Formats: sequence, structure tokens, C-alpha cells
Amino acid sequence: MKILFICTGNTCRSPMAEALLKEKLQGAQVKSAGIFASMNQRMSHHAASALQQKNIHSDHRSKPVTRELLHWADLVLTMTTGHKQSLIMQFPEFQDRYFTLKEYVSTADKKGMG
Repeated sequence: MKILFICTGNTCRSPMAEALLKEKLQGAQVKSAGIFASMNQRMSHHAASALQQKNIHSDHRSKPVTRELLHWADLVLTMTTGHKQSLIMQFPEFQDRYFTLKEYVSTADKKGMG
């Protein structure tokens, strides 16, 4: 499964989620991007420090959401409902792949409990 994490600037939340999932699922196909991201900005110092505390190194560089990235992804996990709504407005053709992280985890928990 190809997973794409989305946040605002792609320098904190989504690259952290990307790095954490890659660490947890070795060989996973995971990327991240931002709704209002610039190209090639470094991960925030605080985000990088938090990952380093878990012995996870990332040389992440920011990138904006593109139609190509959304086409690549099987699943798009957004950090907030606002991010999800922005994607629906900009790229409605992929909306069946969009979930907030909370929505996706809640749905997976319910399926696991049944």
C-alpha cells in the first residue's frame, strides 16, 4: 500500500508521520506533502529533534501536494479536517482516498473490534 501524509507546510507533522511509519513498517511506501508547502525546506528543528529522540533520522525536504502524488497514493491521510477539505476542493477526483488520520484510525479500530 502506498500512503501519503498531508499537513500544511510539510515541515513538521506529515514528515514526522512519514518517518515514524517508515520506521515501524520497514520497506513501506510512504511519502508526505503539504497543502501550502514550498519546495525543499528542511524539517523543523523541533520535529527533527523529536524523531532523533527515537533514533530516527530523516533528511526530509518539503514538497507541495500534486496530482501526481495523489495518483501515486492508495491512501491519503491528512492531519486535520481542514486539510482533507482543501484536498476535496482542489482534487475532488481522489476524494475516495482521503481520510483524516483520526478517521482512519477510528475506522480501523472499529473493524478490528468486530
